[in-house]
Amino acid sequence: MVTEPTKRSSAKMSPVGKAKLRLEIALASLEEVLKEKVAIAPEADDLGKHLDTAKREIADLQKKNLTIATRLDKAIEKMKVITGD
Repeated sequence: MVTEPTKRSSAKMSPVGKAKLRLEIALASLEEVLKEKVAIAPEADDLGKHLDTAKREIADLQKKNLTIATRLDKAIEKMKVITGD
């Protein structure tokens, strides 16, 4: 970040010097953002793993649901045959 002495001295700088200072400040800001993103990356990776696990569990539950629904339909049809409905 820019400190007070830097602000005062920038008033005396040439346009090239001022541009260079602005570039350095922007670069420092980008580096800070990058550090934050890198720190968040492991959390995002964990979220991705949890999402993959959840998707597999959902697929497994959908298969089980289909199996149960099929068995129930067959049982209902047998009951209808037995009761004459």
